[in-house]
Amino acid sequence: MFNWQMPNLGAFVFILVIWEAFWKGIGLWKSAKRGDLIWFIAMFVINLFGIIPIFYLWRTKQLEPALRDIQNFFTSKFKKK
Repeated sequence: MFNWQMPNLGAFVFILVIWEAFWKGIGLWKSAKRGDLIWFIAMFVINLFGIIPIFYLWRTKQLEPALRDIQNFFTSKFKKK
């Protein structure tokens, strides 16, 4: 009677996985360097699409420097010579 089909969400899920891994990596790296064990464990265990690592970086005033580092990385990699 009804022909319900799920849309193909593969690309969207892939983008979310990359987003999560990116922010989790930055958050884990910064928390490990500062010795914030509780934050490290929370970020390692809980997956919320980067919300906890972004919150940690914002709360510890490391978000803007991290964003500048990311911007510098990409601008240096793709500069025209």
